[in-house]
Amino acid sequence: MDPAEMMTNSNMRVVKEPRGFLKLLQFIFAIFAFATASGGGSHFQFSVTCNSSDPKMVDIYYSYPYKLEDVPVMNAFCTNKTQTVYPLVGNENSSAEYFVTIGVFAFLYSLVALTIYVFVEGQFGDKNLWSKADLFITTAFAIFWFTSSSAWAAAVADIKWSTYAPNVYTHGSIVQLCKNQGTVCTDGGLNSSYANLNVSILFGFLNFILWAGNIWFTYKETPWHAQRNEPAEKKYPSPALGTPTGMEGGTLSSPTGQI
Repeated sequence: MDPAEMMTNSNMRVVKEPRGFLKLLQFIFAIFAFATASGGGSHFQFSVTCNSSDPKMVDIYYSYPYKLEDVPVMNAFCTNKTQTVYPLVGNENSSAEYFVTIGVFAFLYSLVALTIYVFVEGQFGDKNLWSKADLFITTAFAIFWFTSSSAWAAAVADIKWSTYAPNVYTHGSIVQLCKNQGTVCTDGGLNSSYANLNVSILFGFLNFILWAGNIWFTYKETPWHAQRNEPAEKKYPSPALGTPTGMEGGTLSSPTGQI
């Protein structure tokens, strides 16, 4: 289709309708959701004191996809010879990647749907197939947003536990070192920031509400809604009335032909 013709036949009014306006909000909030989730990395510190020597500060960084088992806790613990690696506990990459993937695909589909609404939909000879597909995809994204946000909320709770400094040196792989005689592990005073992760959960459930609410407005565009709201006489037309017995030429006659 010629781009100039598409611009001429564009329908910007659809953005003012609930169906189009919600798609625009879905486009924006999907970006916020996957951006805050994937950009929610942080770091924390704790200190290790060996045999009353000067404490050594351990700084641990972690980020998306939050596969904490691959995050090393490294330092020359109580030795000046070699570094020892103690990984964190936890593996939340599957929930994180699921949530971010849904966000990216929701962002892309919202962009495609808005383009079709504004520039293409009016050119369809029969838009029934598109309206049904839009309804099905919108319903699927509502389900995906709910499941991914729920899984991500549980994963964030685990990330908070695994990256809280006292839990690292009392329950993590480094616990044996901190239990050695003469070794003391303490909080370093710098704790992780979970603001981005908390906000990403809110955006996830907000996206679920937006997509679930848009199901009704996409359904109204389908032929199923139109058929449901047809007048009864159109759904079930009455049989044609024939000419009453004895009516010929507009004159009522008796069975014998006499009045």
